[in-house]
Amino acid sequence: MEMNKKRILLAEDNAINQKVALLMLKKYDQSIDIADNGRIAVEKFLQYNYDLVLMDLHMPELDGFEATMQIREIENKEKRETKVKIYAMTASSISDESERCYAAGMDGYISKPFKAEEVINVLT
Repeated sequence: MEMNKKRILLAEDNAINQKVALLMLKKYDQSIDIADNGRIAVEKFLQYNYDLVLMDLHMPELDGFEATMQIREIENKEKRETKVKIYAMTASSISDESERCYAAGMDGYISKPFKAEEVINVLT
């Protein structure tokens, strides 16, 4: 499947989940940076232009909800015309958290463990 190369920020504190996501995304020739927690994700967002952020919801220092809200605040303050796509990654039942995801400013969500078709949908 042909898709454009994207710069992706993977905000995930679990090393195993990082490896699984990296393997899957590299299969589709994507450029990936990793943030081990939400605070680092916001710092990296300030440094680089990302096409997509895959945001774990439950991380130390700053969870995915708070990190997303801070990224959206930065975009608004800087009057960015294009908002980065932010997708939650969660192992829990998303129906429990979907409202919080959208309220925080996320564009959607994918489940863990990762399914190739969900990742492809997000990338395209």
